[in-house]
Amino acid sequence: MFFVGMSEKTHPGFRDWLNGTCQQAGFTPRVLQDAELEPALMTFVAEGLGVTLAREHIKKVPHPGVAFRPLAPRSRATIALPGTGNNDSRALQQYIEIVKGLAS
Repeated sequence: MFFVGMSEKTHPGFRDWLNGTCQQAGFTPRVLQDAELEPALMTFVAEGLGVTLAREHIKKVPHPGVAFRPLAPRSRATIALPGTGNNDSRALQQYIEIVKGLAS
């Protein structure tokens, strides 16, 4: 079965993460198509282009034609928030706190 994945342009490191996760399970994924955004990724799956590994939160939005199955064991990914070191914007600080809370 083919995989569909996220573009390295919009999701740097996704392919390495996907390959590493699949190799831990004993196989190498054959990626047929990359998507720039997650809604397109789900559309590719719904159209039968392949399967994918997606972040947990994507299940909260309806995706007709897509069935979600949990991984066992669960997989983790590192998320980085790029920015400037001297940006003391209150909105940025609040955003960082929200992301930290979701990640824990």
